[in-house]
Amino acid sequence: MAGIEWNESLNLGIKELDKQHKELIGLVNDFLDAYGKGESAGAVDKILKQLKEYAVYHFNAEEKYMEEIEYPHLAEHRQLHAALKNSVKSMQSARFHLEEVSAEEIKALLSKWLVEHILRADYKLVQFVKKSGG
Repeated sequence: MAGIEWNESLNLGIKELDKQHKELIGLVNDFLDAYGKGESAGAVDKILKQLKEYAVYHFNAEEKYMEEIEYPHLAEHRQLHAALKNSVKSMQSARFHLEEVSAEEIKALLSKWLVEHILRADYKLVQFVKKSGG
């Protein structure tokens, strides 16, 4: 299954956050690859756990950065992060309960929350940084 490709439209121009976004895309692609190849449930779940843990690490780093620059939409952004974490938890729960979830459904969910989050919510952060001269 084709993964998600990093492209310059996803580049925020904030070095550490861009690096973390690339890592997240890599983990999403690892997950999609393992799931698509029908690897063992244990292997797939291990990658999903890594993805979730790295997403939490990234969200915490992103929120800390927002606090430092006094980003006015931090509370709203935190809510988006919480919703994204819940999406991954729901996927983990579905897998735990052996519910059938297609690779396409998983790719759609992960693509949506990662790419759309970067392009929409994180782009607002970039606009704020540019306006405030950061």
